Amino acid sequence: MLKPVAKLLVDQGISHREFAEAAKDAYVSVAVEEQLRKGTFNRSRVAIVTGLTRKEVAAVISRAMAEDDHPRTFSRPSRVLHGWHNDPEFVGPYGVPLEVPYDAEDDAPSFVKLVKTYSGDQSATQMLEELIRIGAVVETGEHLLRAIRRDAVAESLSPKMIERMGEVTFHLLTTITANVQKKSMAEGIFERVVVSNQPLSREEIKEFDGYLKSRGQGMLVEIDNWLTSAIRKKPEDCEDAFETGVAMIHYTNFEPEQTRSLRELLLDVGIEE
Repeated sequence: MLKPVAKLLVDQGISHREFAEAAKDAYVSVAVEEQLRKGTFNRSRVAIVTGLTRKEVAAVISRAMAEDDHPRTFSRPSRVLHGWHNDPEFVGPYGVPLEVPYDAEDDAPSFVKLVKTYSGDQSATQMLEELIRIGAVVETGEHLLRAIRRDAVAESLSPKMIERMGEVTFHLLTTITANVQKKSMAEGIFERVVVSNQPLSREEIKEFDGYLKSRGQGMLVEIDNWLTSAIRKKPEDCEDAFETGVAMIHYTNFEPEQTRSLRELLLDVGIEE
């Protein structure tokens, strides 16, 4: 479970120390949730079941209580771009976003003003760097800034994509964990795997991926239609209402060494002790 995560973290320059701190947060969160289900909360008990010291538990709780709430529905870059395309002050004839300078006097339209209006205390410099990085904004020859995209589409290994990775992984592991811990066959959640009975070439894998994208998307549309038409109760009409869905993935093991143990890898290079 951890090797793909470790590979991503190493590639992104995130140290073990940083990962360990995140792991502490997760351990404490799970332990607190278990206690709250029983109607109790005791920090010493959290330390006992997680193996952390009471000082570490206190630090995690203190850090969690100090965090600001960050809305997940509309990112700050998206809000800035939305304002640039819809606010009359920043839109020219025919609805085309104005080209604006980075800053301006007399409260004239500028990028700094745009960021202040739609992103609060966010640094205008950092916001501009991010929008240029994702290809949403370019600088023209007249030292003006032009918006060329309406939204901040997440790119590979961007914070938004890593957040999505966390969500998908959470749903996958939650299902697998529930099935491992089930007390009877009737309690299991749907989880099936189809595996090729022989290795495929890269070209065959590409063909298989195209087949899955076509058939899989069609199936997901059918499921979405069923959820829309068959479920009539609104969440507020039901005391026990939970989020649910289906995740479909195509996996290909291009790096088989990642599934090998550390001992196997060391023996390959001649280390025997």
